[in-house]
Amino acid sequence: MEKHCPVCGQETELEVGFWYGTGYISYVLAVFFSALNLLWYWLIFGITWKDDSIVYWLIVNGILLVLFMPVLMRLSRMVYLNFYVYYDPETDKPD
Repeated sequence: MEKHCPVCGQETELEVGFWYGTGYISYVLAVFFSALNLLWYWLIFGITWKDDSIVYWLIVNGILLVLFMPVLMRLSRMVYLNFYVYYDPETDKPD
């Protein structure tokens, strides 16, 4: 992650250990992502308790989570930073 925003120049690490809170945001995003994976998998393939379809979904979900983890981590950092830093586009305009 860059030390300063390329657009506004805002420092991205406000204090030491600032990004520890992104683990909670990343967890929520991963649960939401898994729920969406379960929904599309259930609609396309169907899931029952009588066969191994849940095991197959867990395998597919695990692979997709590993592939999308860099995206989820960046997204969680953006969401977490927006909790603490407010960007006002009006301040960029000259008087």
